[in-house]
Amino acid sequence: MKRLKASVKKYNEQLRLLGIYDHQVEYARFSILKVVSTLLYRLGKVSVLAIGTIPGLILFGPVFIVSKVISHRKSQQDLKTSTVKLQGHDVMATWKLLISLAFAPLLYAWYTVILTYWFYYNRFQGYAPVWVENKVPMWLLILLELALFISITLAALLIGEVGMDILKSLRPLVLCLNPTSANALGKLREQRRRLSKEVTELINDLAPDIFPDCDAVGTLTSSHTEEAGEDAQSQKPLPRNSSLHNLAEIGFFSTPGTSKSDGLRTTPSAVTDGQKKQ
Repeated sequence: MKRLKASVKKYNEQLRLLGIYDHQVEYARFSILKVVSTLLYRLGKVSVLAIGTIPGLILFGPVFIVSKVISHRKSQQDLKTSTVKLQGHDVMATWKLLISLAFAPLLYAWYTVILTYWFYYNRFQGYAPVWVENKVPMWLLILLELALFISITLAALLIGEVGMDILKSLRPLVLCLNPTSANALGKLREQRRRLSKEVTELINDLAPDIFPDCDAVGTLTSSHTEEAGEDAQSQKPLPRNSSLHNLAEIGFFSTPGTSKSDGLRTTPSAVTDGQKKQ
């Protein structure tokens, strides 16, 4: 167990040095033409999305700055007084939420006051038609301005989320163009298969002794057919994010006979073999 723990730690350290995620290791092997075309397409898409996030980033920037500073300070204070917390992410997230709930409405109200004053002062430097000032009541103008600010911020958040996902996928594409990194990725793929097999064997050996009802859930079997199908799977487009869109695809949340997860598979025959062995 100590040797396997050290191997997994070394593998994770190599992933960190390359700046990629575990699920991107198997996908990061394509032809040069496909890599270059995908890289150029995603660079263009990120550039367009970045322009779309600028208005919302400017409007909501003060909330980001204030919430980050105060939540970090509160998290450090809580870590000094706590004996169980290691990083204090829960405290930081709580304070960010509380500050945003209080500060964002005040910020939007301030923006609305400024925009309303500007409109009635000179009609936005004369760009607004005269009939708008005469026919649009103030309460309707205020509601429209609030809806405008909230829509801009929400659009920036949604667009920025997609843009960050694409931005994270650029590094594996760049690594595919580097011969040295490509060789390192090949070694990582082999190491990943070996670790997957060793973890499976360790679970099968020790789980029945640790968990009495282990056989009711089913034992894991090393999937040799998974390795054969990796080449076909690697031809799929490189994923542009690290999100887990479907938790049912994770073996931990699945039921025997219906799950396939990352080189490990649970089958009814495996359950039967484990019960006979027990």
